[in-house]
Amino acid sequence: MGPFDGRVQAEPHNDSPDAPLQPLLQELMESFEFGSGMRMSFDDLTGMLNGAHTDVPAMRLDAGHQFHVCAYCQLAKKPDWGKDCTRNKVAVNRLVVRRRTGLEGLCHLGLFDLAEPLIVGGRVLGVFYYGSVVVRGQERRAEARVQRYCARAGLDAALYLEALAAVARIEAESIPGHRRTLQTVARLARFFFEASGVRPELYKVRALRFPYLDPQDVPLVVRQAIAYITAHLSEPFIVKDLADHLHCHPDFLGRKFKQSMGTELSVYLLQARVGLAKRLLANPRLSIEDAAEGAGFADRSHFSKAFRRIAGVPPGEFQRQARQSAGG
Repeated sequence: MGPFDGRVQAEPHNDSPDAPLQPLLQELMESFEFGSGMRMSFDDLTGMLNGAHTDVPAMRLDAGHQFHVCAYCQLAKKPDWGKDCTRNKVAVNRLVVRRRTGLEGLCHLGLFDLAEPLIVGGRVLGVFYYGSVVVRGQERRAEARVQRYCARAGLDAALYLEALAAVARIEAESIPGHRRTLQTVARLARFFFEASGVRPELYKVRALRFPYLDPQDVPLVVRQAIAYITAHLSEPFIVKDLADHLHCHPDFLGRKFKQSMGTELSVYLLQARVGLAKRLLANPRLSIEDAAEGAGFADRSHFSKAFRRIAGVPPGEFQRQARQSAGG
């Protein structure tokens, strides 16, 4: 039944009027990801979440939530054969749009995912994905997919099977709960869209065929940068350190990142650190110093300036408001 063997499935925010709107959808997605071992992303079929200038600020997403960034997916998306991942997603999106309901199943390389449409005004504007995991008890089925694909593509199956063994596992019994989670996220995203006052008919859904403009077409070095930032955000590295890790010049990396993502790499990194700091500041057991260190800032002074620049208020004020709203 296609690339999914496709069974149809029936942070505290700042209330200051001067502060920028927070990306509530991303905070929601991250809260469900935390501790689950699963990853959530949204494939935008209209371009409504294009960069920092989205018409729906509450639905703004970073690049890490617009395509799969796990190590196994990065291996699968190497330049010579990564287009198969895009073909797989195109096929799944086509099924979701046609059926107007969610799907679950395995990709061509054995990862389990759930898919759920965002339907606004009767139109499918995008597809949420949740998973990139292996289901316990279904390991042999996943491995068989890897072996069949690698034999057909002339790839080393042992390399992929080794990577698959490191992928997070979930219990089969937990799948219905994860499906309800994804449906809840889709409903809230529809609420954010409708509350924005934007008319869905103004958005043109892109052609569901291959090739099409997809976040997976982002250059490999940019995807690797995003994956590294996601995994090492609590560490105090700078753009030069990131470029050294990726064995490229900082100017080259910055230029490719800006071309692909529409924002400066340094700004993206700073926004990601402040986003993590907000979640840490909301924890009543953590101090401002703890939040600064946990978000990868080298010193308190730099943290305070950066936080105020991005969040619109000093970290102490954000912490006070967050704890008041939580009843602490």
